[in-house]
Amino acid sequence: MAMEERKLSALSLGGKDRLVMRSLLNLANGRSQGTRWVMTDAPGGEVTVVDVDSKPGQQYWKEQVFSAGISIAFTRDKSFDAELLLLKPLRSREFLKLLDLIASGMDPDAVAAALQAQMGKKPRLEKPELETPVGVAARTLADHLRQQTWMTPIALTHVGWPMLLIDPGSGAWFFDGSISDLEPDEFARPIPESAGVPLSSTELVERIGGHRQRPLSELKWFAGLAQMPGKLHPELRGDVQFMLAQIPAESMQHPKLHQLAQIVLRGPITLADLVEQSGQLEANVMAFLNACFASGKLLINRDWRAAGF
Repeated sequence: MAMEERKLSALSLGGKDRLVMRSLLNLANGRSQGTRWVMTDAPGGEVTVVDVDSKPGQQYWKEQVFSAGISIAFTRDKSFDAELLLLKPLRSREFLKLLDLIASGMDPDAVAAALQAQMGKKPRLEKPELETPVGVAARTLADHLRQQTWMTPIALTHVGWPMLLIDPGSGAWFFDGSISDLEPDEFARPIPESAGVPLSSTELVERIGGHRQRPLSELKWFAGLAQMPGKLHPELRGDVQFMLAQIPAESMQHPKLHQLAQIVLRGPITLADLVEQSGQLEANVMAFLNACFASGKLLINRDWRAAGF
């Protein structure tokens, strides 16, 4: 069967988002029987994804440089005024579902209607989760960071924890010590949202003092690694496959974790197959997947048996 080529225009996306989206397109191509997706950074694709959180993207959206096909606003703002939103961080299931709808031959209006019926009043590729206050209170530090509980600088103040300064906006955290000084057990315990005390920019600068600045991805990684000893995160359980768009830098410091990253990078793989191919203990494999998930590196496919790679 001849493959039909379809273009997706990715406008003003950052390097990481572009890499993840390209990996998902490759994933869609691998399971498709008749469609091959090609990503371009120029307007004119059948699907146009615009990062409206950036100034160039805002200008693209305002000027509507795309005149045909399906246009999607890529943003963290759930209230952004657009018919179709793709919420950050990019999730594989919703994005692959969109590609499937388009590849089925639906016109743009029909795709929008199908998404609307599936995801609620306003079509979204990422349906916001509704959580109770108890659910938020039960989050570990890794989940707070992944779910962006704190959008502004905070001082983490909780029993058993040393003082940590976290600035989500700049992607940095500050701690006057070594990562090994943090107790692994604390990462496994839930902490309330109130443990993060908001700081103004001035207060943050005053408190930083001689504290060493570190990339927030480092804290997310180690928090995820120790989050659930011997268990897989609930959102990763079930009949799913895993992929990586890139090898997490933190995994390169440990041969066993680096080996796991190299295996997952090669293509979709289940937990059982990853344990078998790596020869490592299941607990170690689960901790690795938890860390990749917490740091935003893990791609998850829940529809693989139905789709059939």
